[in-house]
Amino acid sequence: MNKLSDREQWDIQKVLEDKNYFSSLPERHRTAAVSLVAVFASGHNLEYVPDFAVNKDICRMTLKSDDVDYTILPLIPFPDVQKEGIKKFSGDAPAFVLYSFTDILDAQMALDAVKADAYCLQLVPDKLITADLCKTALQHPNADKKVLDFIPERFHNDFEVRKIAEEKYGSNTEQKEMSLPTKKKGLSV
Repeated sequence: MNKLSDREQWDIQKVLEDKNYFSSLPERHRTAAVSLVAVFASGHNLEYVPDFAVNKDICRMTLKSDDVDYTILPLIPFPDVQKEGIKKFSGDAPAFVLYSFTDILDAQMALDAVKADAYCLQLVPDKLITADLCKTALQHPNADKKVLDFIPERFHNDFEVRKIAEEKYGSNTEQKEMSLPTKKKGLSV
């Protein structure tokens, strides 16, 4: 482990005395060691940590801070640490709010989000949406007819998705069929 410089020791002492001190430090003094102490003193200091110093350890230390809340999640660039944050804040905020502050980057996170709240389906990137995920959303206890609007069109004719929707909301949930545009007289471009 590297020994702390006199300047780092001085800055760490100042941060411990005043958690807001870190934001006023020039960036060249915001070393990894000073940043680690700063985010522990106040999770909101993560905003001021220089990019070179942002790592999983600093992000995890941020989550351990006493004053941190779910609004810090967008500043954490590591999906696995974001998941830890979601778990930490799950009792403090609705799932939809938590997942709206994060990037859903994998199928497991998408499934966890939709299992927590059917409305999270709208937050899932299109490439991660599957028929099974749509069925999970429709079967969720908080799902209502509005969830149908979040199901991509490519799943509207999926037999199982349609069956679950019709059982839950009735047969009037049939999706509009795509019709071919009528050909008009004149020049085609």
